[in-house]
This record gives sequence, structure tokens and C-alpha cells, in this order.
Amino acid sequence: MAALNALAPATNPQPRRLRVGIFADTSLQPRWAVEGFGRLAGSDFAEIVAICCADLAPPSAPWAWRLYDRLDRAAFGAGRDPLELADLLRLPHHKRLHCTSEGDVLALDLDVAFALGGVDDAALEGLAHYGVWRYCFGEQRHGEQALAGLEEVVRGLPVSASGLKVRLAGGGSRLAYQSWSRTYPFSVARNRAQLLRKTGEFAARALRELHRSGRGWLEQCKPVAEAPPAPAKPALAPILGRIARRGVQKALNVEQWFLAYRMNERPSGKAVSADLDGFTRLMPPKDRYWADPFVLEKGGRYFVFFEELVFRAGKAHISMLEIGADGRAGPAVKVLERDYHLSYPFVVEHDGSLYMIPETAQKGTVEVYRCVDFPLSWRQERVLFSGVHCVDATFHHGSGRWWMFGNVAAAGSAVYDDELHIFHAERLLGEWQPHLRNPVKSDARGARPAGKLYWHNGALYRPAQICAPLYGSGLSINRVLRLTTRDYAERQVERILPPQGQGLLGLHTVNRAGALTVVDAFVRRRRF
Repeated sequence: MAALNALAPATNPQPRRLRVGIFADTSLQPRWAVEGFGRLAGSDFAEIVAICCADLAPPSAPWAWRLYDRLDRAAFGAGRDPLELADLLRLPHHKRLHCTSEGDVLALDLDVAFALGGVDDAALEGLAHYGVWRYCFGEQRHGEQALAGLEEVVRGLPVSASGLKVRLAGGGSRLAYQSWSRTYPFSVARNRAQLLRKTGEFAARALRELHRSGRGWLEQCKPVAEAPPAPAKPALAPILGRIARRGVQKALNVEQWFLAYRMNERPSGKAVSADLDGFTRLMPPKDRYWADPFVLEKGGRYFVFFEELVFRAGKAHISMLEIGADGRAGPAVKVLERDYHLSYPFVVEHDGSLYMIPETAQKGTVEVYRCVDFPLSWRQERVLFSGVHCVDATFHHGSGRWWMFGNVAAAGSAVYDDELHIFHAERLLGEWQPHLRNPVKSDARGARPAGKLYWHNGALYRPAQICAPLYGSGLSINRVLRLTTRDYAERQVERILPPQGQGLLGLHTVNRAGALTVVDAFVRRRRF
């Protein structure tokens, strides 16, 4: 199957594409924004009809901050700087405006006016049918992209916010798109880079929805206050102290995921107790970790498949252990290994066969393996996706279709915690199509799958990972409200976070079969 971009669904036919005008303080704009507009210009729902540049000199940061930024990027591998400048005028567009004469702009019949840099939004009010759009950042939704993600790192906030704000003529402002990324707490440059790479996707996502749904959708978006002044650059001392503490922590401790299980004939609505009360813990040797447990019941016996990563190997394989009806666990046995990383071994029975669909994102595939000799022998049956880096693929059958939930990183990003995508097919091994509104959720606090969907008291629930402030900090249990090929909605009903002071630092995956519930959890063990 082709890469994810080739799977992007077409929007409903409209009389015309949305007409977009870009108004910038200079033709040289940050690369992340220019590349985002390039994807927009190549879409079937919008076109850039005009670019207006004031041709002012790009702002320059103080020398001390430029020096810190260079050292920061070198130390933490932030990659290519998304704030590097690119020429906005190289984008496909119909006309360049040299001034913002109201008559010239009104003649363009714009649907959307995008404001970049030091352009005054108020000066553009009333010049486009759907208002003035601008990227925004942080809790206060300021518009200073150079400060994106900075305050969150300094203050140690768990998530960094970014979005798109729309100023409507005479109707206040609306939040057309909002996303939350896990804050990288040790590097301003790295946190900013991962935030901006994703933010560049928002224009195309929001305008796709506007094209599909019209003004009614925009007016239903969340009202927000006018933009406050951009925050000042705070002191760097908290970041340096955090780096030093983390270095000591890693030197003295081994960080591990382990498995825990509980036999319970009468499951309650609560997925798992936060302190693992009543659970039996299975600790791996100190040279590895165990994670992502999936359980299968066969003939009154329970088989737990999980990721086993030996630290020196640098990649994981899939192992299995059996838990008897008496609650005793047998030894771990390797059942599937490849020359690339395997994890999250989703198991499902279908049409008389047992399948395992492990995460193979490192290879850029979603692969299905069929069991040929239970439980130790598995053979590849089919590759569902190729060229798609999808993590933690989770399958569900309902409403006559198969659904796949998984996280896919935004273009140019290597962060998988934020963006939940859904795919659907008539058959498990059939042809899969992307959901019309992908990504259906962009929030590190509850997007990434954390186990099988399950029914309780007539309602469908989706476990998700809370990936802030740490990856796998806890579990978010979400009730599925709507699941169709055109729409998806869920509401968080429970957050399960380990209590402080008891040694547990995270919960990651939860699954159940029969009377057995299995989870994994995160601890630090003394290295010496």
C-alpha cells in the first residue's frame, strides 16, 4: 500500500477551492510555515491566490540567545532548525501584492487571510469571508513563533500547546485548531522543533474541514480571547538544573517496564487500580524490560504476549509466558523476532485463525502474522500498510467494519505520542482506508493507544496512554461516542496515574481476557 499521504481522502465536491491570501511582514518566513503552505497549495480544497509582503527586515534575537540556541541544538540533536528562513514567494500563487490596499484585496474575493509575523490582524479584518487566521502558541495563545515551546520548558510544564486562531469580522476570535505535545524538558530548541513541525500541518487540516463543513463549523469552534503580548524570554537556570538532575538519575538507576496481572472473576468498570493493589508483579532481569502485554485465553489457560527488549540488543522481540488458573506465571519464551524492532503484539482471532499484529513502525509497515503452531510459531500473512510509520496499531470490529487505531507522526516529525489516526476496512486482511478526519485527535495526554477497546455496560471504551510529562505516565480511559467513516468523538471518563511516593512512575498498556487483567508499569531500580 502506498504511503500515508497517498491515502489522504478526497473532500466532498465544492463549487471552488478556498481562496487564500497570505500577508507577511517579509517574504522570508520560517521554513516550517512555508512548507506547511506548500502542502496547502497542492491540495484539492484550497489555493493561494495572493501573497502580500511588507519586505521588512526579519527580526533578530539577542546574541546571547543565539549562542545558547546553537549550543542547545548541538547538545540535544534537534535536527534541522524549523526557524531557518525560506522564500514565501516561491510558493505557487496567482498574484503578488505590494500593499494592503483594501480595494486591491477585496477584488481578490478571498475566503481566508493568513497573517504572519508582525502584520497587524486588525488591519486585515473584513478583507476575507472567513476572517484572519494566525498560528498561536502556549497557554496564552500568543503569536510569537520564535518563543514557541520556550516557556513550557523553563517552567517545566508537561505539555506545549499550539494551534490556529481565527479573527472573525465583528464576531470575536475562534480556535480553529488546537494541539498539545509532550514538552521535551531539557532543550528549548528540540521542544520548539517538534512543536513547529507539527504546527505546520494545521492550516491544511483546518481549511480541509472548513471546505467540507462551511461557516457553521467555524462559528462553532471555541471562542478565545484576543492575543496577549508575547512572553519575555525567561531565565535558563531551571533548564540547566533539570539537566544535571536527570544525569544523576540515569547514572544511579536502571529504568524498566515490568508486567503485572490480577485474576478477577467479576471485573468492575475500573480498568486497573493506580497502585496495582491486588496485582502480582513480574520483574524482568536488570538487563531488559517487559512491556505492551496482550492476553489470550484458550481452554482455560492464559497466554500473555509482550515486548521484550534486551538493552544491549537495541531492539525488541515478542515473547510469551503462560499464567495458570492458579495464578502462577511460567517462564518467558521468545516467539517472534525480526532484524527490526517489534513491540505491541496485538492478538486477534478471526475466521478460525489467530493473528498477531506487532508494531513494526521502525520498518515503516503494519504486518500481520498468522499462528501456525500455537503459541510458539508465527508466519507473516500480509503487509497491511507499507511506507507508513504507525505505532501501537489497535484493531476493533464494530458496525460491520474493521477499525484500526494508531498514532502517526506529523510530516517531518519523529514524535508519535500526539496524533491519533483511524483506518477502516470491510475485512481484517482487506484494503484499508484512512478516516475522513485524520488525525482525529492531536493531544499527547490521551491519543496513543494503550490496549484493546472493550465494552462495559453497553458502552465502548478506548484505553489511551497519558504521555505527559513522561511517555507512559498513565492511562486515559475514553468512552467512544461516535465511530463512523465520517466522524469520531470520544470523552475521557477516567485518568489512572500512579500515586506519588510508592515507586511506580507510569502505566502504559492494559488488556483483559476472561478473568485475567494484565498491565505494564514503569519503575526505577537502583543500579548499584
